[in-house]
Amino acid sequence: MEKREIYTSIRKTIMIMVSYVLIAVAVSALVFTQTDLLILKVFGVLIDVIIAGAFMFTFRKMLNRKPLFVFDENGVTDYSKPEDIITLPWNQLVSVGLKAANSNDLMLNIVGYKTADQLENITPEIRQQLAANDNKAYYALEVSGLWVARKDIRETFEWMKETVPALNGEVQFVDFEDPLAKLGKKF
Repeated sequence: MEKREIYTSIRKTIMIMVSYVLIAVAVSALVFTQTDLLILKVFGVLIDVIIAGAFMFTFRKMLNRKPLFVFDENGVTDYSKPEDIITLPWNQLVSVGLKAANSNDLMLNIVGYKTADQLENITPEIRQQLAANDNKAYYALEVSGLWVARKDIRETFEWMKETVPALNGEVQFVDFEDPLAKLGKKF
């Protein structure tokens, strides 16, 4: 099986960081040129400090070239939260779908389950889920369009539509259909 990896889009993270800089400059310009109130100036500096923190978080995310998701012979592995790495085997996937995250970003949703014997740490919530779902704990892995290029999400969905049925024929695939695209078409 071909191994597939999804990474954070450098172009998207640069665009986010440029937005942070523009917002910080606008806030600074407003509070230091349009008001003499000390409280507003302190508030403006506080906002700039928060934006600088967000900038650093995004910059570190851009420099981290580890994959967010890996698709290989073991299944789908979500590395987006290093403290909570989840692998869903191919035979335990339930559905794969594309949906709109906002007006121009797609999100890839992968739903699957693990059984009690596959879980290392069973919290009370997971224990309750296992009891309610025939000894299955369901997981929804999401590839966010905020950090990943739309093209990569679309290509991964198409790759999964071609590859996964041979490994698990019961997986349901739901493609995104833009409801606004139908408005100009005749029925």
